[in-house]
Amino acid sequence: MQRVIALEGGRNFRDLGGYAAGENRRVRWGRLYRSGSLSNVTPTGHAALRTRGIRVLCDFRTRRERERELVDWNGDGRVLLAWDYDPKLVSVRALLADAGVSAHSGLSPQLARRAMIELYRRLPTRLAGPYAALFERLAAGDLPLVFGCAAGKDRTGVAAALVLSCLGVPWEVIVGDYTLTNQVVDLEQALFQNPRRSVGLEDEHGQLARVDRDARAPFLEAHPEYLAAAFEQINHDHGSIEGYLCTRLGVDPAKSVRIREHLLEARGQEPVGSAGACAA
Repeated sequence: MQRVIALEGGRNFRDLGGYAAGENRRVRWGRLYRSGSLSNVTPTGHAALRTRGIRVLCDFRTRRERERELVDWNGDGRVLLAWDYDPKLVSVRALLADAGVSAHSGLSPQLARRAMIELYRRLPTRLAGPYAALFERLAAGDLPLVFGCAAGKDRTGVAAALVLSCLGVPWEVIVGDYTLTNQVVDLEQALFQNPRRSVGLEDEHGQLARVDRDARAPFLEAHPEYLAAAFEQINHDHGSIEGYLCTRLGVDPAKSVRIREHLLEARGQEPVGSAGACAA
Protein backbone atom coordinates (compact mmCIF):
# COMPACT_ATOMS: atom_id res chain seq x y z
CA MET A 1 0.00 0.00 0.00
CA GLN A 2 1.11 3.57 -0.60
CA ARG A 3 1.16 6.26 2.11
CA VAL A 4 2.18 9.32 0.08
CA ILE A 5 -0.15 9.65 -2.88
CA ALA A 6 0.74 11.64 -5.98
CA LEU A 7 -2.61 13.38 -6.42
CA GLU A 8 -2.47 15.58 -9.52
CA GLY A 9 -2.73 19.18 -8.35
CA GLY A 10 -2.82 18.11 -4.71
CA ARG A 11 -0.49 18.89 -1.84
CA ASN A 12 0.69 16.63 0.99
CA PHE A 13 -1.98 14.00 0.33
CA ARG A 14 -1.45 10.87 2.44
CA ASP A 15 -3.20 7.71 3.55
CA LEU A 16 -3.18 7.21 7.33
CA GLY A 17 -3.49 3.45 6.98
CA GLY A 18 -0.98 0.82 8.04
CA TYR A 19 0.11 2.21 11.40
CA ALA A 20 0.35 -0.30 14.25
CA ALA A 21 -2.25 0.45 16.90
CA GLY A 22 -1.69 -2.05 19.70
CA GLU A 23 -3.58 -5.25 20.50
CA ASN A 24 -2.14 -6.67 17.27
CA ARG A 25 -4.21 -4.23 15.20
CA ARG A 26 -3.40 -1.58 12.60
CA VAL A 27 -5.13 1.35 10.91
CA ARG A 28 -7.02 0.29 7.81
CA TRP A 29 -5.74 1.48 4.46
CA GLY A 30 -8.05 3.44 2.17
CA ARG A 31 -10.31 4.75 4.94
CA LEU A 32 -8.76 7.97 6.22
CA TYR A 33 -6.63 10.54 4.42
CA ARG A 34 -4.91 13.79 5.40
CA SER A 35 -4.08 16.55 2.96
CA GLY A 36 -3.14 20.11 2.20
CA SER A 37 -5.42 22.29 0.11
CA LEU A 38 -7.35 20.50 -2.64
CA SER A 39 -8.14 23.74 -4.48
CA ASN A 40 -5.69 23.05 -7.31
CA VAL A 41 -6.62 19.41 -7.84
CA THR A 42 -7.12 18.77 -11.55
CA PRO A 43 -10.05 16.87 -13.10
CA THR A 44 -7.73 13.86 -13.25
CA GLY A 45 -7.02 14.29 -9.54
CA HIS A 46 -10.71 14.49 -8.71
CA ALA A 47 -11.31 11.34 -10.74
CA ALA A 48 -8.67 9.63 -8.58
CA LEU A 49 -10.44 10.81 -5.42
CA ARG A 50 -13.72 9.41 -6.70
CA THR A 51 -12.02 6.13 -7.55
CA ARG A 52 -10.94 5.91 -3.92
CA GLY A 53 -14.56 6.41 -2.91
CA ILE A 54 -13.86 9.44 -0.70
CA ARG A 55 -17.21 10.73 0.51
CA VAL A 56 -16.41 13.45 3.02
CA LEU A 57 -13.99 16.38 3.09
CA CYS A 58 -13.38 18.14 6.42
CA ASP A 59 -11.84 21.46 5.39
CA PHE A 60 -10.21 23.16 8.38
CA ARG A 61 -9.38 26.35 6.48
CA THR A 62 -11.02 29.67 7.36
CA ARG A 63 -13.73 31.08 5.16
CA ARG A 64 -11.24 33.63 3.79
CA GLU A 65 -8.89 30.83 2.75
CA ARG A 66 -11.71 28.85 1.15
CA GLU A 67 -12.94 31.88 -0.80
CA ARG A 68 -9.44 32.63 -2.05
CA GLU A 69 -8.76 29.02 -3.07
CA LEU A 70 -12.03 27.30 -3.93
CA VAL A 71 -12.41 23.52 -3.80
CA ASP A 72 -14.64 21.71 -6.27
CA TRP A 73 -16.36 19.17 -4.06
CA ASN A 74 -19.84 18.95 -5.60
CA GLY A 75 -21.74 16.03 -7.03
CA ASP A 76 -21.60 12.28 -6.53
CA GLY A 77 -23.07 12.68 -3.04
CA ARG A 78 -19.81 14.05 -1.63
CA VAL A 79 -20.06 16.02 1.61
CA LEU A 80 -18.04 19.16 2.41
CA LEU A 81 -17.67 20.17 6.04
CA ALA A 82 -16.33 23.69 6.61
CA TRP A 83 -16.40 26.25 9.38
CA ASP A 84 -16.46 30.04 9.66
CA TYR A 85 -14.14 31.10 12.45
CA ASP A 86 -11.98 34.15 13.12
CA PRO A 87 -8.74 33.86 11.11
CA LYS A 88 -6.89 35.46 14.02
CA LEU A 89 -7.44 32.26 15.99
CA VAL A 90 -4.91 30.47 13.78
CA SER A 91 -2.83 33.44 12.65
CA VAL A 92 0.89 33.47 13.29
CA ARG A 93 0.87 37.17 12.50
CA ALA A 94 -1.59 37.75 15.35
CA LEU A 95 0.65 35.82 17.72
CA LEU A 96 3.63 37.93 16.72
CA ALA A 97 1.59 41.10 17.16
CA ASP A 98 0.66 39.96 20.68
CA ALA A 99 4.39 39.70 21.34
CA GLY A 100 5.03 43.16 19.89
CA VAL A 101 6.83 41.81 16.83
CA SER A 102 5.87 42.36 13.20
CA ALA A 103 6.49 39.77 10.50
CA HIS A 104 8.77 42.13 8.58
CA SER A 105 10.65 43.78 11.45
CA GLY A 106 12.49 42.19 14.33
CA LEU A 107 11.60 38.61 13.43
CA SER A 108 14.21 35.98 14.25
CA PRO A 109 14.14 32.17 13.96
CA GLN A 110 13.87 31.98 17.76
CA LEU A 111 10.82 34.27 17.86
CA ALA A 112 9.24 32.45 14.94
CA ARG A 113 9.66 29.10 16.68
CA ARG A 114 8.18 30.47 19.92
CA ALA A 115 5.22 31.78 17.95
CA MET A 116 4.64 28.36 16.41
CA ILE A 117 4.82 26.64 19.79
CA GLU A 118 2.25 29.07 21.13
CA LEU A 119 0.03 28.48 18.10
CA TYR A 120 0.10 24.74 18.71
CA ARG A 121 -0.75 25.22 22.37
CA ARG A 122 -3.88 27.07 21.28
CA LEU A 123 -5.02 24.85 18.41
CA PRO A 124 -6.71 22.09 20.45
CA THR A 125 -8.99 24.66 22.11
CA ARG A 126 -9.51 26.99 19.18
CA LEU A 127 -10.34 24.21 16.71
CA ALA A 128 -12.28 22.04 19.14
CA GLY A 129 -15.48 22.51 17.13
CA PRO A 130 -14.09 21.30 13.79
CA TYR A 131 -12.15 18.52 15.50
CA ALA A 132 -15.31 17.33 17.28
CA ALA A 133 -17.16 17.26 13.96
CA LEU A 134 -14.39 15.16 12.44
CA PHE A 135 -14.62 12.61 15.23
CA GLU A 136 -18.42 12.56 14.92
CA ARG A 137 -18.08 11.59 11.27
CA LEU A 138 -15.53 8.91 12.09
CA ALA A 139 -17.81 7.43 14.75
CA ALA A 140 -20.68 7.39 12.26
CA GLY A 141 -18.54 5.49 9.77
CA ASP A 142 -18.75 8.22 7.11
CA LEU A 143 -15.74 6.84 5.28
CA PRO A 144 -13.57 7.10 3.30
CA LEU A 145 -12.89 10.61 4.55
CA VAL A 146 -10.19 13.23 3.96
CA PHE A 147 -9.42 16.11 6.31
CA GLY A 148 -7.07 18.96 5.60
CA CYS A 149 -6.20 22.62 5.72
CA ALA A 150 -3.89 24.74 3.57
CA ALA A 151 -0.49 23.11 3.88
CA GLY A 152 -1.74 19.96 5.60
CA LYS A 153 0.73 20.61 8.41
CA ASP A 154 -0.57 22.49 11.48
CA ARG A 155 -4.35 22.21 11.87
CA THR A 156 -4.25 18.94 9.97
CA GLY A 157 -1.21 17.70 11.87
CA VAL A 158 -2.89 18.15 15.24
CA ALA A 159 -6.08 16.50 13.97
CA ALA A 160 -4.15 13.50 12.63
CA ALA A 161 -2.26 13.15 15.91
CA LEU A 162 -5.52 13.21 17.88
CA VAL A 163 -7.14 10.57 15.66
CA LEU A 164 -4.10 8.31 15.78
CA SER A 165 -3.95 8.73 19.57
CA CYS A 166 -7.60 7.71 19.82
CA LEU A 167 -6.74 4.60 17.79
CA GLY A 168 -3.90 3.66 20.13
CA VAL A 169 -1.02 4.42 17.77
CA PRO A 170 2.26 4.93 19.72
CA TRP A 171 3.52 8.47 20.19
CA GLU A 172 6.76 7.96 18.25
CA VAL A 173 4.74 6.75 15.25
CA ILE A 174 2.41 9.74 15.54
CA VAL A 175 5.38 12.10 15.53
CA GLY A 176 6.81 10.30 12.52
CA ASP A 177 3.56 10.80 10.61
CA TYR A 178 3.55 14.48 11.59
CA THR A 179 7.13 15.18 10.51
CA LEU A 180 6.66 13.33 7.22
CA THR A 181 5.37 16.66 5.88
CA ASN A 182 8.98 17.86 5.81
CA GLN A 183 9.79 15.19 3.23
CA VAL A 184 6.56 15.31 1.25
CA VAL A 185 6.20 19.01 0.43
CA ASP A 186 8.62 21.92 0.12
CA LEU A 187 6.60 24.77 1.61
CA GLU A 188 9.33 27.31 0.93
CA GLN A 189 9.03 26.48 -2.75
CA ALA A 190 5.24 26.34 -2.73
CA LEU A 191 4.80 29.63 -0.91
CA PHE A 192 7.67 31.89 -1.84
CA GLN A 193 9.02 30.57 -5.13
CA ASN A 194 5.54 30.13 -6.58
CA PRO A 195 3.42 32.63 -4.65
CA ARG A 196 0.34 32.17 -6.81
CA ARG A 197 -0.05 28.76 -5.18
CA SER A 198 -0.30 30.02 -1.60
CA VAL A 199 -0.15 27.40 1.13
CA GLY A 200 -2.59 29.53 3.06
CA LEU A 201 -0.76 31.42 5.77
CA GLU A 202 -3.67 33.80 5.18
CA ASP A 203 -2.21 37.17 4.10
CA GLU A 204 0.98 36.61 6.06
CA HIS A 205 3.07 35.24 3.22
CA GLY A 206 3.35 38.70 1.66
CA GLN A 207 5.01 40.02 4.81
CA LEU A 208 7.08 36.90 5.40
CA ALA A 209 8.47 37.15 1.87
CA ARG A 210 10.27 40.31 2.97
CA VAL A 211 12.15 38.67 5.83
CA ASP A 212 15.22 36.48 5.82
CA ARG A 213 14.58 32.92 4.73
CA ASP A 214 16.06 31.56 7.97
CA ALA A 215 13.71 33.73 10.03
CA ARG A 216 10.59 32.37 8.33
CA ALA A 217 11.76 28.75 8.15
CA PRO A 218 10.19 27.74 11.52
CA PHE A 219 6.73 28.69 10.16
CA LEU A 220 7.14 26.15 7.36
CA GLU A 221 8.50 23.25 9.39
CA ALA A 222 6.74 20.32 11.01
CA HIS A 223 8.89 20.25 14.14
CA PRO A 224 8.27 17.60 16.84
CA GLU A 225 8.47 20.33 19.47
CA TYR A 226 5.33 21.94 18.03
CA LEU A 227 3.20 18.82 18.27
CA ALA A 228 4.57 18.06 21.73
CA ALA A 229 3.47 21.54 22.84
CA ALA A 230 -0.11 20.86 21.72
CA PHE A 231 -0.26 17.59 23.64
CA GLU A 232 1.41 19.09 26.71
CA GLN A 233 -1.27 21.78 26.78
CA ILE A 234 -4.00 19.16 26.40
CA ASN A 235 -2.59 17.18 29.33
CA HIS A 236 -2.31 20.35 31.42
CA ASP A 237 -5.89 21.45 30.68
CA HIS A 238 -7.66 18.07 30.65
CA GLY A 239 -5.41 15.64 32.52
CA SER A 240 -4.95 13.33 29.53
CA ILE A 241 -5.62 13.01 25.82
CA GLU A 242 -8.57 10.76 26.67
CA GLY A 243 -9.92 13.46 28.96
CA TYR A 244 -9.71 16.04 26.18
CA LEU A 245 -11.32 13.73 23.64
CA CYS A 246 -14.20 12.98 26.00
CA THR A 247 -14.89 16.33 27.67
CA ARG A 248 -14.02 18.68 24.81
CA LEU A 249 -14.68 16.67 21.66
CA GLY A 250 -17.48 14.42 22.91
CA VAL A 251 -15.60 11.19 22.21
CA ASP A 252 -16.86 9.05 25.09
CA PRO A 253 -15.73 5.40 25.49
CA ALA A 254 -18.60 4.08 23.38
CA LYS A 255 -17.82 6.46 20.54
CA SER A 256 -14.13 5.61 20.80
CA VAL A 257 -14.98 1.92 20.38
CA ARG A 258 -17.03 2.69 17.26
CA ILE A 259 -14.19 4.71 15.77
CA ARG A 260 -11.78 1.86 16.35
CA GLU A 261 -14.21 -0.60 14.81
CA HIS A 262 -14.41 1.52 11.66
CA LEU A 263 -10.71 2.29 11.33
CA LEU A 264 -8.79 -0.67 12.74
CA GLU A 265 -8.20 -4.21 11.55
CA ALA A 266 -6.16 -7.17 12.73
CA ARG A 267 -2.52 -7.06 11.69
CA GLY A 268 -1.82 -9.68 9.08
CA GLN A 269 -5.33 -9.33 7.71
CA GLU A 270 -5.60 -8.68 3.98
CA PRO A 271 -6.06 -4.90 3.55
CA VAL A 272 -9.63 -3.96 2.71
CA GLY A 273 -10.11 -0.49 1.28
CA SER A 274 -12.06 1.42 -1.30
CA ALA A 275 -11.69 0.52 -4.94
CA GLY A 276 -8.34 1.70 -6.20
CA ALA A 277 -6.96 2.25 -2.71
CA CYS A 278 -3.68 0.67 -3.73
CA ALA A 279 -3.22 2.86 -6.78
CA ALA A 280 -0.92 5.86 -6.90
